[in-house]
Amino acid sequence: MADQFQGLDPAAFRSALARFPSGVTIVTTRSASGTLHGFTASSFAALSLDPPLVLVCLDRGADCSPVFTAAERFIVNIVTPAHAELAIKFATKGENKFANGAFEFDESGHPLLPDAAAVIHCELEHVAPGGDHVILIGRVHDARTGNGKPVTWYRDDFLHLGESAA
Repeated sequence: MADQFQGLDPAAFRSALARFPSGVTIVTTRSASGTLHGFTASSFAALSLDPPLVLVCLDRGADCSPVFTAAERFIVNIVTPAHAELAIKFATKGENKFANGAFEFDESGHPLLPDAAAVIHCELEHVAPGGDHVILIGRVHDARTGNGKPVTWYRDDFLHLGESAA
């Protein structure tokens, strides 16, 4: 397990991180057996323009972690305010995440949100350890933008762009 820094209060660290607004994504894939999987992530970033790479962090303890670390492809859906409830569902263990029918499928059968602010199709390039998470590095092979504005996660709640933070 990761080393603990003497004197670091985990609650204070989490609270400090919550003061950094971040985007919200729903990351999806289809397993080799055809089962759909997904999770909500706010730890997402561009890594490189040439080659086009992104990274997303996934909790090692997530039920879908083994599927994503073995996946050939995954899709990053950048969430809009209309997806807030769906993002909460995808952050919850044991939910039937794909039950609401909001998803469409690409040519490979991977689920995507057609009304997302952006949809980024990735091939899994590399998986790196990151403490209690794994870092999925994806080579982008397609990126499309939608009309909606993205939503951010700030102090344990959704914050819409243009809204004042409390």
